Amino acid sequence: MSYRTILVHLNDSRRAGRLLSYSVALACAFEARLTGLHVFPALRLESPIPLPVGNDVLGGLRWSIDEEGQHIKSLFEEMTANERFIGEWRSIRSERVDPAKIVAARARAADLVVTSKADPAWDLSFLLDFPERLAVESGRPVLVIPDDSAVAALPERIVIAWNASREATRALFDALPLLKRARSVQLLTIDEYDHVGESVLHREELLPASAIAETLSCHGIRASIREVKAGKTSTGELLCAQATEADLLVMGAYGHARLHEFVFGGTTRHVLRNMTIPVLFSH
Repeated sequence: MSYRTILVHLNDSRRAGRLLSYSVALACAFEARLTGLHVFPALRLESPIPLPVGNDVLGGLRWSIDEEGQHIKSLFEEMTANERFIGEWRSIRSERVDPAKIVAARARAADLVVTSKADPAWDLSFLLDFPERLAVESGRPVLVIPDDSAVAALPERIVIAWNASREATRALFDALPLLKRARSVQLLTIDEYDHVGESVLHREELLPASAIAETLSCHGIRASIREVKAGKTSTGELLCAQATEADLLVMGAYGHARLHEFVFGGTTRHVLRNMTIPVLFSH
């Protein structure tokens, strides 16, 4: 198993350079085709009522995003030129479709998706930052990169958040190409307790970490196991704290549908907001 096709979602020129450096290194390592995708939200910026001043402002904003797309395209072409992998640029003008739906749909043709952590300080974050939706709507592993991440694209130390769930299992196997290249792999289990005080990890019907470690050994991956008691600290806080020395955290993305909207679990939401290292999510 390898990543032969990688899609990188590029929506902000300020973060494009770091994101592209990471993606180019991955594409080189796996000899993968790298697709850069920029989605321009056209009609979503039209005022629903005839306000000349409002439309002027929105028109300027439209022009700014369009110009930024051209800048990102130039950067993509510059950083992928003369590389041994195939690089292709895709720019899509979104008319009436939510940009997140377009990116998620295109992501389904990729082995791996790379995107930025949301930046709440960015004026367009509400419209163009949606890593959590890609993680649950694309059906593909999504590698989210924080703005201040300084780790290498090929992680040497990987922590896997293991709770024997479907999502955690999907994430673990989606990460195999990276796990095989890592120097250190750790299965991190957080022992939580249910409403009757029973340890969730020790229930007989759950697959223990030792069993999944044995499976990883069949792939040539030696994984250590670490169990942490949850106590009063939330699982999201513990994951962020325990993975600070790692280069990559691998975990499932959790949530449920409610009233036509996907509501994210507390752990997924906390990690997405507070992550300081890259995180590979699968749903």
